[in-house]
Amino acid sequence: MDGIIIQARTGSTRLPGKILLPFYGKKRIVDIQIESIRAACPGMCIVLATTTRSQDDALAEMAQQSGIACYRGSEDDVLGRFIGAAEYFGIDRLIRVCSDNPFLRADTFRRLFETHDKRPADYVAFGWPDGRPTIKSHIGLFAELTTLDALRRAASLTGERLYHEHVTIYLYTHPETFSVELLPLPAELEHRQDLRFTLDTSDDFMLLSNLYADWYEGTDRSLPALLQTVDARPEYLARMKENIKRNEK
Repeated sequence: MDGIIIQARTGSTRLPGKILLPFYGKKRIVDIQIESIRAACPGMCIVLATTTRSQDDALAEMAQQSGIACYRGSEDDVLGRFIGAAEYFGIDRLIRVCSDNPFLRADTFRRLFETHDKRPADYVAFGWPDGRPTIKSHIGLFAELTTLDALRRAASLTGERLYHEHVTIYLYTHPETFSVELLPLPAELEHRQDLRFTLDTSDDFMLLSNLYADWYEGTDRSLPALLQTVDARPEYLARMKENIKRNEK
């Protein structure tokens, strides 16, 4: 079975509880993501994968209220948490979503699945011209596809903390062991290293919340419209560049 697994916890060091804060109106980022995923992939299993810590009880409750599944596992072994979630809900092929990406383009998920249908790699994602997957950048617009089998193999090959904290990093950094398929970015994004749509800090939150309102209320909500909205506001772009420097990946 195919599924979408959203990685979330409240224990962020830079902005604790950011996932529970109202981002646009009364909507939280994860509310926006769920709406977008449901529109793009109707009927698909959506799982919120959070931790067993008591502070994340609120996330489990939020998942229940939103009508999606919830799995609770290790805070530090996120790879193990994803394997557990996929096994529990019978998901063989999954798209991993980071809960701090309010501008997530769920309309690209079908392309990831279709690419995997044609070329069943262990890891499928959009990539930059220099060969980096988008997860290794600040773009925050795209997700990644992998399989339960690939995650199990990664877990069996390494016990290093880095590879268990970051779910897919072992896959795309070991192309000699795992097959990797990177899709080209839309042309308008290929050279846009100056964009940051991921959210880590309070400054990110304020900036992206204002940007989201401008884009959502005043445009057709397309990717080109998002870029036009940013480029029309030099102060947005200046703050993004500043935040990229402060939060180098």
